[in-house]
Amino acid sequence: MASSTTVRKEVEIVKGHRLDYQLYKYLLQYFSEGELERFFESIRKPPSRYYVRVNTLRVSPEELMRSLRERSIDVYPDEYLPEALWFPVKGPNRVPSARKYVLADKRAAESVYVGANLYIPGVVRMDEEVRKGDEVNVIAPNGEVMAFGISEVDSDEIRSTRRGIAVKTLVSVYEMPKVREMREYEQGLFYDQSLPAQWVGRVIDPRPNEVIVDMNAAPGGKTSHIIQLSEGKAVVHAFDRSEGKVRELIEVLSRLGMDGLYRVEVRDTRYLDVDRPDLVNSVDKVLIDPPCTDMGVRPRLFDVKTMDLVISMSNYQRQFIKVAWKLLKPGGVLVYSTCTIPPLENEDNIAYAESLGFEVVNISVPNASGGLISKYRDSVVRFYPHIHDTPGFFIAKLRKPDQRRQ
Repeated sequence: MASSTTVRKEVEIVKGHRLDYQLYKYLLQYFSEGELERFFESIRKPPSRYYVRVNTLRVSPEELMRSLRERSIDVYPDEYLPEALWFPVKGPNRVPSARKYVLADKRAAESVYVGANLYIPGVVRMDEEVRKGDEVNVIAPNGEVMAFGISEVDSDEIRSTRRGIAVKTLVSVYEMPKVREMREYEQGLFYDQSLPAQWVGRVIDPRPNEVIVDMNAAPGGKTSHIIQLSEGKAVVHAFDRSEGKVRELIEVLSRLGMDGLYRVEVRDTRYLDVDRPDLVNSVDKVLIDPPCTDMGVRPRLFDVKTMDLVISMSNYQRQFIKVAWKLLKPGGVLVYSTCTIPPLENEDNIAYAESLGFEVVNISVPNASGGLISKYRDSVVRFYPHIHDTPGFFIAKLRKPDQRRQ
């Protein structure tokens, strides 16, 4: 149970998840203490459904399901989104004990937790006595056991090898198909993407010949969905400030067969109006899915968040919104989304967009909630882990007024 004392600098809501006291008190304005606990308990576990998005430029959902089911893989269509398929996530499982261990970094550990193999770049340290073929436990940085598996390398190989599997996972806490090892994945027939993130593309509603800017495009999930929904006929500009992430985006879109259907640049899009003046007042739609505090990402075994971080992120996100106003032509549309829960990064940023002149466009998504702030209760969309069994997510849609109609 979270403590209510005011002398503590941090509050542990549930095991491994801590907030500084200022952020804890802030969130209590919107959630009860019990609801915060349920939220973060859900964050520690994966959703019961693991979603992928069918690449309908290459295959129909029915054809992909048939291909997977022919190999006895359990896969099902989403009830509302035609291109969304899901695999059941099983667990929690009892993980056998091994005499030897491999310590994984946080990101790799959370992947192994749901059944992925442990790859060499995710290894922090191996028991010095580990040899290829040994039974090992994969351990997270907080000491929790993620999985039982077989080592694919000797401990002394780790220092000289940069690629490949370090541990083949046999039993993990949670279990689902290794989707990235499926031949259909290699063939670019699907992209693994959460259900809320898939709804972003539908809210954008891309049309042929529209000029669309994805301001924070890597790793390419939403960019590829825009291309897919427009059947490759929209003019899609994909930007990211990181060269490494842009390389990853290009690899993803190439796997999906989308070469030549987009334009990509390494840019800090907070300055896109200066760097690309040709886009000013000429864009039909802008997507902003900015860096955020990630408080809705799951599974996440442990984390620490502070109010200072939330405030800093909110201010950072507003810089993209300000530039989006300059890029959009009159009547143009902005879609804003995050994978976090504080209103400062969500509803408050929509209020900021309104102060620039944007108008909120009411949206609704099946089996989702409305806004946390009464003004936006019926106009924006929220997903909650403990209510909707999804990652935590926020989506809003805005329009730059068409001056000709005023």
